[in-house]
Amino acid sequence: MEKHILSKSTFLRGLQCHKSLFLYKNFIQLRDSPSAEQQAIFNRGNHVGIFAQKLFPGGVDATAVKRSDNLASVLRTKELIEKGCEIIYEAAFQFEQVLVILDILVKKDDKWFAYEVKSSTKVSQTYVLDASLQYWVITGSGIILEDISLIIINNQYIRNGELDPHGLFAFRSVKKEAIANLDMITQNIEKAKQTALTSTTPEIEIGEHCFSPYPCDFMGHCWKNVPKNSIFEITGLSKADQFGLYNSGYQTIAQIPVDNTLQKNVNIHIDSFKSGIPVINKEAIKDFLKKAAYPLFFMDFETFMPAIPVYNGTKPYQHLPFQYSIHFMEQKDKELKHFEFLAEQGTDPRKSFLTHLMNDTKGEGTILVFDALMEKNVLNGLKKDFPEFSADIDNRLSRLIDLMIPFQDKSYYHPAMKNSFSIKNLLPALAPELSYNDLKISSGSIAMIAFEKLASETDMFKILEIREQLLEYCKMDTLAMVKVFETLENSVK
Repeated sequence: MEKHILSKSTFLRGLQCHKSLFLYKNFIQLRDSPSAEQQAIFNRGNHVGIFAQKLFPGGVDATAVKRSDNLASVLRTKELIEKGCEIIYEAAFQFEQVLVILDILVKKDDKWFAYEVKSSTKVSQTYVLDASLQYWVITGSGIILEDISLIIINNQYIRNGELDPHGLFAFRSVKKEAIANLDMITQNIEKAKQTALTSTTPEIEIGEHCFSPYPCDFMGHCWKNVPKNSIFEITGLSKADQFGLYNSGYQTIAQIPVDNTLQKNVNIHIDSFKSGIPVINKEAIKDFLKKAAYPLFFMDFETFMPAIPVYNGTKPYQHLPFQYSIHFMEQKDKELKHFEFLAEQGTDPRKSFLTHLMNDTKGEGTILVFDALMEKNVLNGLKKDFPEFSADIDNRLSRLIDLMIPFQDKSYYHPAMKNSFSIKNLLPALAPELSYNDLKISSGSIAMIAFEKLASETDMFKILEIREQLLEYCKMDTLAMVKVFETLENSVK
């Protein structure tokens, strides 16, 4: 059996961009390193896939001793089928030098059923194409499939005691779509093979395909000639509009003409960038500041969202709060006080989080958060989980003010914000003395990953180190909010 030319992932890569496929097959060293967030998504998918095997217990794993030996896995799968094995995990098939590895293959009443597991709660077109290729290869290998299905997460499942895999997962047959895609699969496989085997890099310019269905991991190479302060740094502008400008010869923000047809908010960014002068609507900022009554609580939450519910009474991907930071200012120009909470790893953090939070925010005064939607959703969720706290939670919700509003509505706009109003973009513009760059944990998604890792970490020194990093990160978030608020106050003096 010849070595495969294409796999499921390279075929899908070719559907997105043949240049990406060529680079992956021939110059993989040019590939961007995966981020911590991307690696976490990959790890989560593996974890969900292994747990889904409980739907069909007693199977045999066809993975070769040497995991990279795909031919051995194909032969192992063939051997298991011939021996009468009825449940095979990681079943490998190769047809016309195209390799696929199926999560679960099951024989019921002498009929074969294929299952591909996804850690998502919805079926995407990419998942259907994924399954369509698997159907093409498996049936081409001589296995008649009665059905092929996607197994996805049921986001309505609520854990109650031991995990129930049949409640956690939902099944969606995609055989009809797979059969309808067979001609398209055949045509694109031939094109992809030609690309993989050619010696010349396809001449494909950057475009919207770089982001669809996923951001390409060769953007660092293909986008290296895009200049600084390019039109792609204008957030709030659709990819179609960005490439419309780019392909019309406008590569940088400075080149965009005054008489354009772009939205007002986009032009605020363009005009401010060209002039270098912040936009400050003093009256609107004054109206906002009037709503903030001392004492002030600058508050930020961190949550994690396990795909497989860890605690009773929780759903897949539910936001579970595990940490908060509060900077407290009793009166203007008074010394800041700091309160913080970080849950113990391995235990349900919700009630302890809530108890400490209610204590640290009692009394009167405005509670300032940045992008209030998450904090509101978390608090409302906790109100349902712990109704005995309902009155206290409603009190805190009534005192919430979103510090993002003056930036979101462009009452205050600084060109360094690049048309984004996230706290990460505000800080370099408004308080350059503070920076996330030196922190080991520098984003909410990395904080989420770090806390989840704590549950399985056994090295006490490593546990203490990660906990210290989490506290440092969350404290920076609320200190940044204090600096942002002070900037607003100073702007209307």
